[in-house]
Amino acid sequence: MKKGFKIFSVVILSLIMNFTFINKPSAASASISVKTAKSTVAVGGSFNVTVTVYSSGGIGAWEYNLNYDSSKLTLVSSNVAPHVADYASGPGKTTASYTYTFKAKAAGNASLSVSSYSVVDWNENQVSTSGGSTSVKVLTQAEIEASYSKNNNLKSLSVEGAELTPAFDKNTLEYSVELEPETKSIKVNATKEDSTATVTGTGEIEVSEGDNKINIVVTAQNGSTKTYVINAKVKELSPINVKVGKEEFTVVRQKDALTAPDFYTETTVKIGEEEVPAFTSEITKLTLVGLKDKDGNIKLYVYDEKEKTYTPYLQVSGSKIVLYQTELDKNVKVPEGYKKYTIRIDGNDIECYKLAKNSKFALVYGMNVETGKKNWYLYNTTEKTLQLYYDEEVEMLNEKMESYSMLILGLGILSGLLAFILLIVCIKKLSKNKKRRKDIKVNNEKLDIKKKKS
Repeated sequence: MKKGFKIFSVVILSLIMNFTFINKPSAASASISVKTAKSTVAVGGSFNVTVTVYSSGGIGAWEYNLNYDSSKLTLVSSNVAPHVADYASGPGKTTASYTYTFKAKAAGNASLSVSSYSVVDWNENQVSTSGGSTSVKVLTQAEIEASYSKNNNLKSLSVEGAELTPAFDKNTLEYSVELEPETKSIKVNATKEDSTATVTGTGEIEVSEGDNKINIVVTAQNGSTKTYVINAKVKELSPINVKVGKEEFTVVRQKDALTAPDFYTETTVKIGEEEVPAFTSEITKLTLVGLKDKDGNIKLYVYDEKEKTYTPYLQVSGSKIVLYQTELDKNVKVPEGYKKYTIRIDGNDIECYKLAKNSKFALVYGMNVETGKKNWYLYNTTEKTLQLYYDEEVEMLNEKMESYSMLILGLGILSGLLAFILLIVCIKKLSKNKKRRKDIKVNNEKLDIKKKKS
């Protein structure tokens, strides 16, 4: 009943606005604006349009039609229809807003505007009203991406408290800086040329003694990247240089730059005349130290105090098992059918054995750092899991396969024998039939002779 009364009231007020009081203008002014938060939208994308009725002197009733390009836009949802005829529930109301959600369906410029609009105040006086409009540019995804900025340049680059060499130039991608001994961190500052680009690798960066490579990556709006490199060298009072194979390293002397692996505890070891941080394990009986390469990468190496040698500490983790890869013991044989390959696990090249190059399972020989026992372990390259490899199960499977092979061979021999016996029987049967046909022919010939004599 109330709803019917409201509709009736709106109709009456609409008639009043259009006929009765059209010649009684109000001193106030009104506007019906059409606004959208987006000026461009992709085909298939949605956006909201807000229509707002406003009057400086208050509004009593109002009416409008929202027009839009239906060839490019589809009205998805709204709390009212495109045609609105509404009224205020009491005096003092100055605004009323309605929201429409549209979906873009075709490329091009789509306009939205109001027509057939009018506003009266609470005293039923006609208010001078202006109608608004807006437009949205509908683009295909390809058009949008083509409009993205390609600018991935830096506008400035600096290290707080230090000087870059050479001086910054947006087209120069590599720089160097020297830092005082015991420097543990630096602040890298950078600004981008284009506001739509993004920058990573700035802010507070941890460094350690020796060489440190810092990458500052600028990503343009279109996704293209440019990398600026700062080679930050922390001076060492007396660097400890070592050589592993043909590569040169420096021994890491800052404890904070190292992280203890599972089941290892912190200790120190004397290299040259200096005590350096290290890690040790009562289970594996290994001593680990950190070595840094020329690019500033730090990795752990097994240090043999007696031989003064360094061996990469290659650790494989998975399914709560931590494995230190070791060389095969003399009495250990590679399981039959497996060939040697190299796979990359946690940034390390690990020697393994596979049945085929593309197999997702790999055998790795090493020591369980929790138990100290050496064995073969099966590594799942897809799920990154590690489990003990059981030779016994494989041998049992091989025995079963051998039994099945013997059974198949026996069945084959039996089938061949049966086929041979069947062949002999068929030959004998054919021979008997042939003899019978010959006897019949002879008898027939004798009968013919007798008939002729008679």
